[in-house]
Amino acid sequence: MRAAVVYESMFGNTATIANAVATGLRRTGVQVEVIPIELAGADLLRDHDLVVIGAPTHALGLSRPSTRADAVRQGAPTGVEARGVREWLEDLADAKSVQIATFDTRARAMRHLPGSAARHVAHLLRRRGYDVPPATSFYVAHTVGPLAHEEEARASDWGAILGHDMTSQAA
Repeated sequence: MRAAVVYESMFGNTATIANAVATGLRRTGVQVEVIPIELAGADLLRDHDLVVIGAPTHALGLSRPSTRADAVRQGAPTGVEARGVREWLEDLADAKSVQIATFDTRARAMRHLPGSAARHVAHLLRRRGYDVPPATSFYVAHTVGPLAHEEEARASDWGAILGHDMTSQAA
């Protein structure tokens, strides 16, 4: 079984969660690639059995060029504003047999607000005909981080659950 964890990250928190999810998937015997969004190809869905998509929540949804530029003004590395999950999804080639899971990172203080990057990704993919399970959120203490206590471990456990689900469905 092959999986890819594709992520967009401004301050490194979403990247850390993406790597933790991959660790959990590997614990179940799944072969995993972790791919930053700037390196993700449009045909990624065709090459994997599972694609996990992660993004930071910006302005209650997926980042836009303006919110990514704002992140750079707050200290994110220059270059992250070029392309995000939103733009990648627009160019993504379909492959209906792939399983998809979505996650986001968001400020713990915003956890009761309705917006979520992962839910936005799931919504866009459902409109294209994909069956996407409910999104999962991981929390950061503040906008720029660090990750809230135990979120990295929770992400690894979630990855293991995804791996078990994937392998049991294949059996």
